[in-house]
Amino acid sequence: MHVQGLLGTWRERLDSKDNYSGHHAGLASEYAIQLANRQDLPFDTIAALWVAGHVYDLGKISVPEVLLLKQGPLSTAETIMLRSHVHAGYDLLRDWDVFRVSPRWMSQVVLEVVLFHHERWDGEGYPKGLRETAIPLPARIMTIADAYAAMLMETPYRAARAEELALRELELHAGTQFDPYLVRSFISLVRVNQLTGRGPQVPRRPADAA
Repeated sequence: MHVQGLLGTWRERLDSKDNYSGHHAGLASEYAIQLANRQDLPFDTIAALWVAGHVYDLGKISVPEVLLLKQGPLSTAETIMLRSHVHAGYDLLRDWDVFRVSPRWMSQVVLEVVLFHHERWDGEGYPKGLRETAIPLPARIMTIADAYAAMLMETPYRAARAEELALRELELHAGTQFDPYLVRSFISLVRVNQLTGRGPQVPRRPADAA
């Protein structure tokens, strides 16, 4: 099976758990790629980030469905179990056959995103409590894309937020949860390019609107 087909299969497996995570990963991947392009990152890094965007939550396959679907606060034990998905995903992908025939930069970027996409700018994230630029740039990009996609998506237990409210939430947590420079860049991207929770929107041409 080629890589794109395999990534699609993994997304389907995630969605079979909670009817959300797989689609959410695909949408977050779109946002991450556009934000990475805005930073003028090398093509190699962007290509690796595209792969990472489809698998960064793969470790949720190991989390019980009842926990993924739970409404309300989690207990300490449940929080530890949910947070373990970053290590589970890392372990699943570390020995992926594709990486054995891929350049080292590919596996490095993907594994860093999988492991560190829940780190926070202020050092209060997990699993290692990295802060600011100690967090790899691709992971910082994915953190913003992941949060924005989550806020704009409807789930069985949470209504989708309006785009402007989601942007305000990113602004509110810039400098604590998120890289403040990347937040400013992402908000500009959304407003200029009309990026929405349904993916990039192409403005209608005058002839189409007639």
